Amino acid sequence: MYDDSADGLFALAGTIAGMVGGPVTIEDDASELITYSPGQEYSDEARVATILSRRVPDRYRPLLRSERLDVRLAGSSSPLYADFRDVRAPGVLPRAVMPIRVDDLSVGSIWAIVPAAPSREQRAALEESAALAAPVLARQIARRRGEEARRATAVRALLAGGAEAAEAAAELPLPPGPLTVVALRPMAPAPSGEPLRRALAGLSGLADGGVHAEADGAGYAVLPVRDEQRPARVVRELQDRAGLVAGVGRTVPAPDLLDRSRADADLVVRLLTRLGGTAGAAAHIRDVHLDALLMQTADLADEAGHDPLGAIADLERYDRERGTDLLDSLARYLAAGEDARLAARQLHVHPNTLRYRLRRAHEIAGLDLADPAAKFEIQLRLRLRALRHR
Repeated sequence: MYDDSADGLFALAGTIAGMVGGPVTIEDDASELITYSPGQEYSDEARVATILSRRVPDRYRPLLRSERLDVRLAGSSSPLYADFRDVRAPGVLPRAVMPIRVDDLSVGSIWAIVPAAPSREQRAALEESAALAAPVLARQIARRRGEEARRATAVRALLAGGAEAAEAAAELPLPPGPLTVVALRPMAPAPSGEPLRRALAGLSGLADGGVHAEADGAGYAVLPVRDEQRPARVVRELQDRAGLVAGVGRTVPAPDLLDRSRADADLVVRLLTRLGGTAGAAAHIRDVHLDALLMQTADLADEAGHDPLGAIADLERYDRERGTDLLDSLARYLAAGEDARLAARQLHVHPNTLRYRLRRAHEIAGLDLADPAAKFEIQLRLRLRALRHR
């Protein structure tokens, strides 16, 4: 029997390495490092990076998807062999991989560096090792889930603001001073939730002292703001997270006002999601505040049964019924700074064709670009159209 202290886990890994005949790591179901054995001087760069970062680094994640290794691991009870040299990963040594299961649920895996496919004896050793590790990981996971549940309750109290937020901040390892809320939501559901968890963990590391939790399918981080550039650095970090939409709320001076920052962050996420796109997106509320207000205006108008588009809606309907492109031509012309030649090139038409379409837009919907006030109204309604819920 091994306990789940650091020493106990290290001893367990050492025992498994001796049984299998190669240095091992034990990881949980989210590829977070649980422990590792001695003898890693015979491993490779990927193993060293995993030990140093306490998780499998992002740059090695595609290897798990090669030959559907991650899917096979989740559904297997037997050792697997992964020779990553076959998937153009020079320098990454072959691994024997043993899923660890508890009550038919995959809770982690053992990764042993081996020179070749495991022998019958090594396979038997891996299966015995998984049986040794299973109760240890079960205790680890139960404790982790309990800690996560307690932290999530405290973070939800923070996000609600008020007196309860101040009490929660005192219980959490949250330094005093200005704070901001970051909201993260996947563009598409991920069965394991792993991209969200990894992004939240990375944010807390970046902020040096933040707390995070998942709630309602989204992730929230409360981060200390020690200088004015911190929120900008957070946004830059999140823009590299493909598949996630992130919003950063205003900075508030104390925990009791965190509900305002959370509302900002949620609003940014809703805005970026509505604007669409397949890549990761992130923004601070101050950089998209006007668009966020316009989106809310469009939503309020829709709820009240009003059409905020006015003559733009008339032109849109005309295009739909007759198969014309008057509205798109008008929008491109204004976006090009009223440069007819540039807009015509973008539309792949002659400038005279574009000018004709602009005259027709004026005749049909009364859109007068010569009047500065009318032109501003047209531009405002075009932006409302882009931000309406579709």
